[in-house]
Amino acid sequence: MGSENREQPALARETAGRPGKTGNSLPWPEKQRAGQGKQVKQLLKFGFILSAICFVAALVLAATYVITKPSIEARAAQEEAAALRLILPEADRFEKKDIGETKYYEGYRANRLIGYCVKAIGTGYGGYLHLITGIDVKGQIKGIEILDHQETPGLGSKIKKTRKGETEPYFLRQFKGKDGRRMTLKDIDAITGATISSKAIVDTITKSINEFFEKRGQAKKEV
Repeated sequence: MGSENREQPALARETAGRPGKTGNSLPWPEKQRAGQGKQVKQLLKFGFILSAICFVAALVLAATYVITKPSIEARAAQEEAAALRLILPEADRFEKKDIGETKYYEGYRANRLIGYCVKAIGTGYGGYLHLITGIDVKGQIKGIEILDHQETPGLGSKIKKTRKGETEPYFLRQFKGKDGRRMTLKDIDAITGATISSKAIVDTITKSINEFFEKRGQAKKEV
């Protein structure tokens, strides 16, 4: 009798841990459901925390953009104004114009129209090229300025490189005097190791100038 009484508690402990058996703990299926419920709650909690972080980050970025936008636009306007004086130095004033999507400036000297500054965006090897070209009334290039670009440092970025003792980029200087509507890559010395960037600038210039004169001619006919 003594040995039988000692075996009964051990048997009770063994049967209590088996699935589907009754005892102090929950049946096995209910344990699974309880565990899954905890996992779902944790996932929801983490999802809520992540969403809150993303929301706050978005607010910070938006606030930063709103705060810095005026200064960025003012600096861009100053750089563009300086570029106009470089690419069409004979002009004493400029008037901002547009024909459709084409943005340009008319350059005047003593109230006489002497040329245009045409803005354009092209695609180089590493990304976009944002430039502005100064031309006379016949389309001859007076100067070029790269306002912004995403070309590869050390190669494509040489388009703005100035040699020692010079005041303007040697690559852009060679465009002066060229016919902006008929120019090809053969008319200039391409940057060594950056032929794609060189061709992108030539193509962007010729395309923008041809489109400008075409749209301007159509606008005159419609008046």
